Amino acid sequence: MTEEHVNYTRWNDASNLQAEIQPITARIEDMLLRLEEFEALLELTKAQRSVAVQQNIGTIVAMKPEFDELCSRIDQLERFVAMVSKNLEAVEKQVQIAEEELDIPDKTINVLLKSLNIFSKPKTLERQTNRNASGVYQAPTIFKTSDYFGSKEVKVVDAAGGIINEEGQERGDKEK
Repeated sequence: MTEEHVNYTRWNDASNLQAEIQPITARIEDMLLRLEEFEALLELTKAQRSVAVQQNIGTIVAMKPEFDELCSRIDQLERFVAMVSKNLEAVEKQVQIAEEELDIPDKTINVLLKSLNIFSKPKTLERQTNRNASGVYQAPTIFKTSDYFGSKEVKVVDAAGGIINEEGQERGDKEK
């Protein structure tokens, strides 16, 4: 055993273990210091967040009715846009049928192809029409803005500064 002890002592003296451990110990202490600083910063952030939430929660709660009203208005606007889109599709379909009834040519290359009758489809005997059974034009039912935007009077001003009513008639008074 004494021989092992002598070998260990030689190895310990030769390797200078203390000099090797010193930089590792310094790094560990540095990391612990940084960890403590990070923990303090985290606690400070939590405290500030808590204070900010407590200060602003009243304001947020007070804004909830306004937010709910805004959401309701957005929902109404989405329904309005969908309804206008549906009405626009119906009117476009009626215009297309009217153009077919009156043989108004398209404004595309189809005009040339139709005039040559090479690529045209044979016309069906039953054509779509915008007329009802008695032969009278049937206009599509479209929306009224007053149903969606209330009955507030809307002033429309013509180029001369005259105010025009809903029927498109000039009222005579001038915009101020």
